[in-house]
Amino acid sequence: MKGFKLDKNGDISISNGKIEYATDMELTAQKVRTVLGTNKGEWFNNKDEGIDFRFILGKSATEDTVREQILNGLKQVDRELYLDSFLYSFDKQTRKSSVRFTAKNGDGETVINENEWE
Repeated sequence: MKGFKLDKNGDISISNGKIEYATDMELTAQKVRTVLGTNKGEWFNNKDEGIDFRFILGKSATEDTVREQILNGLKQVDRELYLDSFLYSFDKQTRKSSVRFTAKNGDGETVINENEWE
């Protein structure tokens, strides 16, 4: 499967006047970043896509609630994805939440991701 490759701003990547494509695990990683960057209910075309940022940035956010949201997002991309490693931090003063994780699919292919929410 292939899809449009997105740059760091989420725009379609163009090189030498041609649209670039993402395939395989690069595409999976891109989908994971997109889902985890979408607050559930914000996208008009699919209100169920994304994760609930309240469980990541809210006063009651814990490592377990954040992990659950990450897992929910992974399952939206590929039912076989599971967390292989997970590192969570939260700065109470800035209310900034950070997660770094690796996820694997059934074939053992790895996605490495780092997200921050403010």
